[in-house]
Amino acid sequence: MELVEIGEVKSKFDEPLGPEEMRGSESVIEVYPEYEAGLTGIEDSKYIHVLFGFHLSDDYELVAPRRHGEKRGVFASRSPNRPGSIGSTVIELKERNGNELRVKGLDAVNETPVIDIKPYAEPFDSSGITEKERKQEPRKRIRELIERGDIETLLLEAGEVHGHFCPFLALGVLAGQYAVSKLESAVPGMEETVAIVETNSCFSDGIQHVTGCTFGNNGLIYRDYGKTATTVATREGSGIRLYLNREDLLEEDYPEGRELFEKVVKERNGTEEEEEKLKKVWRDIGFDLVTRSAEELFKIEKIDYPDIPDYAPIYEDEYCESCGEKFMAPKGVEKKGKILCRDCATEGYFQLDGSGLRKVTG
Repeated sequence: MELVEIGEVKSKFDEPLGPEEMRGSESVIEVYPEYEAGLTGIEDSKYIHVLFGFHLSDDYELVAPRRHGEKRGVFASRSPNRPGSIGSTVIELKERNGNELRVKGLDAVNETPVIDIKPYAEPFDSSGITEKERKQEPRKRIRELIERGDIETLLLEAGEVHGHFCPFLALGVLAGQYAVSKLESAVPGMEETVAIVETNSCFSDGIQHVTGCTFGNNGLIYRDYGKTATTVATREGSGIRLYLNREDLLEEDYPEGRELFEKVVKERNGTEEEEEKLKKVWRDIGFDLVTRSAEELFKIEKIDYPDIPDYAPIYEDEYCESCGEKFMAPKGVEKKGKILCRDCATEGYFQLDGSGLRKVTG
């Protein structure tokens, strides 16, 4: 096997340091002039995969202590001392200038030989996000997928939460990605960005996964309109509302899926074979939908200063004088001189379930 050197790294580091420090710095990959034409179109990629040589490595051990003391085999580690002396990583491409690529995240020293470059492609590659980065920004990977417009991978991951793939989950992912990318909002999960959903269908799970707005972080607002629509808005006063304006979408574009849904889900009258077939057809429709544009499927409106509730208040706690359990004080009910939780007071409560928001009487 013959390896060809196509370029080299220009870096401020002449010797290896901790990978965190090196990956936090920018460097340049200088591709040799005879290979420059091979970079055509690389500037369209936000991330690239780089193969390079560990040219300063002159020995290796098959089993040796690693950075944190534990012993590992060389193929179960990221040690630069390897039999093949080849390293690989995924890095951010900041800019192309002719035969030079300005990059961030490359933990290679100055004059490291570069063997190959190719675009990063989900789901085949890893984004290279470190554990430290994930702790600092839990949604870093999702943010990068949104920025790259990788809606298929967003749908794959939304399926982990939703439990299955279906058209309306896909539509929620598509709408969420469009809104967040247009607002250029990081959605840190601290109520700075909110998503108002007008349905409690599968669509809402796609919105929650992509936007990061959930009931738990008070970023998700539910309005019981029964419409396949969402408004994603920032506290600064800008928002985008997307409403599915293709009422005939399934009937016209995916009639087989619609017929199966009617029999298996709506009528609860499908055979096991039909149930399995629906799962496959529903999945295929979902992944087809995310190849389409939001503009094609939704009515999209920009909204200035949408009606967003204030930040969630922090309530004092109260204890039920019947069951002894703690609850938020404003949820208490005074009955016969005692402060009771709503369950013990048996005077009713609101419940969000498959039928929407409804009052349940005690």
